[in-house]
Amino acid sequence: MNAALRDYRIIWRTATAQEQGRTLRTMSLVAGAGGACVAILFADGALAGNLDGIDVLRFLVGVVALWQLLVWAFVFVPGSIRMNSPVNATLLPRQRRRLIQMTAASWLCVTLGLAFGIGAWAALPVVALGTLGLALLGGGNRLAPGLLVVGGNWAWLSQVLLPPAWQGVMAGSAAMPMLGVLTLPAAAWGVRWLYPAGGDAYLERRATQLKRVSNFDQCGADKQPVPEGMAGRGNRSLYLFALRGDQRRADPGAMLMHALGPTAHWTTWTGAIVTMLLVGGAVRIALASTYGTAVQTLVDNTMGFGPAMLVLIVLFSTSQYGQQLRRTRGEQALLRLTPLAGDTALLNRRLAARMLRQALAIWAVLTVAVLAVLFLIGGSQAALLRQLAMSSLAGQVAMMGLLGDYAGDGGWNLELALRAAALAAVQALAAVGVGALTGTTPWPWLVAIPLVVCGGLLRRDWHRMLVAPPAFPAGRMA
Repeated sequence: MNAALRDYRIIWRTATAQEQGRTLRTMSLVAGAGGACVAILFADGALAGNLDGIDVLRFLVGVVALWQLLVWAFVFVPGSIRMNSPVNATLLPRQRRRLIQMTAASWLCVTLGLAFGIGAWAALPVVALGTLGLALLGGGNRLAPGLLVVGGNWAWLSQVLLPPAWQGVMAGSAAMPMLGVLTLPAAAWGVRWLYPAGGDAYLERRATQLKRVSNFDQCGADKQPVPEGMAGRGNRSLYLFALRGDQRRADPGAMLMHALGPTAHWTTWTGAIVTMLLVGGAVRIALASTYGTAVQTLVDNTMGFGPAMLVLIVLFSTSQYGQQLRRTRGEQALLRLTPLAGDTALLNRRLAARMLRQALAIWAVLTVAVLAVLFLIGGSQAALLRQLAMSSLAGQVAMMGLLGDYAGDGGWNLELALRAAALAAVQALAAVGVGALTGTTPWPWLVAIPLVVCGGLLRRDWHRMLVAPPAFPAGRMA
């Protein structure tokens, strides 16, 4: 038993050591956002006198399980797949067996925690298949996104795609035992796909799999994500069009941003925004169709949780700047050697101005897009106000990691993430307190307070970045 625990500890440290940079900082932000939501729930419920203990427990377990799911699927799984190499299989014969055991145990814990948090054990098979799909997505399985889309929307897709005789069987309560029977063999297949025993087929697919895993890779400053799929190619085409225009204008500020690569450019968000609006429009059309009852039931069940997840897009909207600054040191050094970089004394001012303008614009556009999706799926005025408040708080947290001394250790780090989470919780409690004093809901105050705090913090960070050494190449003085 002690040997097994030692193996688990070594494997965990090795798999996550590759990801200790940006991903774990991102996970810390997720935990901070969940902590802020818990603070709102406890304070508002206590002041209103209607705090339900079991609901609070479900919410807490659900938030913890969600954080564990993200760490497991997008930190541990990619790192462990790199460990499952032919060389390691020869040096460490027990490694593959331990990886399978750890992955299966994590899948079981996450599934049970999320099902308890949702409060519907009947949804356990769907949750189990969904968590398995996310792990496969983090492991580079190209079929996983399609499985997630179909599985997550099966309640109303079955009403549209299947003959009437099959609709009740495949979408009703009888479908849950059927899915439950299929869950265990699906999980066994998924784990074996993630960690194959070897052979020629495994060696042939490994290079392609590692390339897909790199989309979730959080290590390696020299790795650039390669856009795949229709949305990725569309973003790349738009980025190349913007790059050619900026080259003709020879604007130093624009060229500084291009040194960070397409991932840190505003065009990378176009595909996500269009997809969000298309999904909202599709749900709106489905609600107006003859199958609107089934879709409305699904929307009602996800109205409290689904739109809140969209806030995470706003929360992570600035994480790519620090990541790309650390990844593109070579490009930054080359740009400094050309006239396109402009005056070195103005480098930080131009870079800060461009980053700030772009980040604020993306924050505003993403907030409008999230509200538009919520409006399209039939959200009430109160739901729109709550969403606006959470987007305001998420944007304020995101801006805390935008400006700084990038010649040193600027950008997100664990200490800053914890401070951001604590400040978010304080603002949530302040909004609840002011709402109680004025006899109003806390949501309007949660819209205003983060905007005021954000203005003060950005002013401080702006001056801090201007007096710092030139940001390019980043991290040279860390």
